[in-house]
Amino acid sequence: MMTLASESPRADGPLEGSIGADCDEAVTLQEAAEGDTVAFGEIVHIHHRRVFNFLRQMTRHHQDAEDLTQQTFIKAFHYLARFDRKRPLINWLLTIARNTALNHFRDEKKWEELPIDPAGTEPTPARQIEQNEQQENLWAQARALLSPREFEVLWLRFSEELSTRETAQVVGLTETHVKVMVFRARQTLLKGAKLS
Repeated sequence: MMTLASESPRADGPLEGSIGADCDEAVTLQEAAEGDTVAFGEIVHIHHRRVFNFLRQMTRHHQDAEDLTQQTFIKAFHYLARFDRKRPLINWLLTIARNTALNHFRDEKKWEELPIDPAGTEPTPARQIEQNEQQENLWAQARALLSPREFEVLWLRFSEELSTRETAQVVGLTETHVKVMVFRARQTLLKGAKLS
């Protein structure tokens, strides 16, 4: 069994969401689907940060997010041969991550609210810190005002930059339902901003 515990979110990796040229991605996916752990390690390296960040937003707990990220990639490794190569790989991984987290919540029976941690441990320029704080404050306000489901949809749509269709596929809703949820969430956030 492969171990991913040594993996951690990386800010310095290649552009998230792409293994390289389409040909290289197809070869890497094929090798990984045939059991090549080195090829799968490349997939993990490229997508780990986005999966971890998504799970971190869902759980609000660093250790749970790490554990669930590892579970997500182990499941992905087992079922990679079934992956529909017409879909973007990150969408499939986020769907697995979401289902893994929901199973975790069923076991825990609650969402755990924790204060937001700093964005990372590596030093960044002052401007980047300020931007990160503004973004964290916005997401913290969204978490406080929205239901967990609305927050999840908003996170996938705008932080992960998935399309409406992709968001709908990940959360198992229709595109219309996602559009309505995004509209209502925006209205809620606007009202919250006016009151504060």
